[in-house]
Amino acid sequence: MSSLGETSSQTIANSRLAFIFPNGSITHNQTGVYFQSLTRTPMRLLDDCSFDTLKRRMHNTLQLTNNQLVDEVYYRQPFIDAGQQYFFTSLQLKTDDDDIYTMLMCNEQYSCVGPIKLLCTNIRTPDAILNLLQSTITPTPDALMYYNWNWNIP
Repeated sequence: MSSLGETSSQTIANSRLAFIFPNGSITHNQTGVYFQSLTRTPMRLLDDCSFDTLKRRMHNTLQLTNNQLVDEVYYRQPFIDAGQQYFFTSLQLKTDDDDIYTMLMCNEQYSCVGPIKLLCTNIRTPDAILNLLQSTITPTPDALMYYNWNWNIP
């Protein structure tokens, strides 16, 4: 659980609990959005987490192979309306670290709503897709001539 030489108590003190909803869906109800998935996987997010670190930790926590990637990441972001009611919206986390900072600050400000909830989509790498296609498609003369994005005409 610890990383970069930290003890587990340091990791827990300087981190937040998050749940990953892999390949789930975003559903709307009277309080905004919620995430659905077949599984929920817990992980810890360090307080100084970057977007790249978040994706790498999600990849490792979900035990994805080298042929799989974490593609899109959504955060279930809480907010309070004028009537002091809690609602939730989904925020797609982008490559800049500003979204990660927003997520961590919202979790601190609205700590009463529970842990961070992240929905992610996982995809195959382009090489894995090509390998899958090559193993499932019966080659035709045209496909053999056009291989690896080049015409292979003898």
